[in-house]
Amino acid sequence: MADAITFERRGTPAAIAAIDKLANTTGRAMARAHGIPDYPIAVIPTDFSAMDSASEEQVAAMGKLVAEQVEAILLGKFAEQKEAILLAKKV
Repeated sequence: MADAITFERRGTPAAIAAIDKLANTTGRAMARAHGIPDYPIAVIPTDFSAMDSASEEQVAAMGKLVAEQVEAILLGKFAEQKEAILLAKKV
C-alpha cells in the first residue's frame, strides 16, 4: 500500500490487489495512515485461497475479476465498477 501511494504521489499510476480480509483491515489502515483513506484496492474474494482445487475456468474467472478491478483503478473508473459489482452481487 505504501509503495502504491508513493508511486501515485510521484505521478506514476499504481494499483493494489489484496484478499478482502487484508484489504478491509491492514489495507484501509495503511491508506488512512498515508492520508488517503479511500485509496482504491482491487479485492480478491477470500475464497481465492481455495483455488488449489478450482478448475482452470474458475481460476481464469478470478483472474479476470481482479484484472478488471486493477484496470478500473488505473483508468480512474474504480468507483463506477465497484458499484456495478455490488449491484451484481445483489441479483
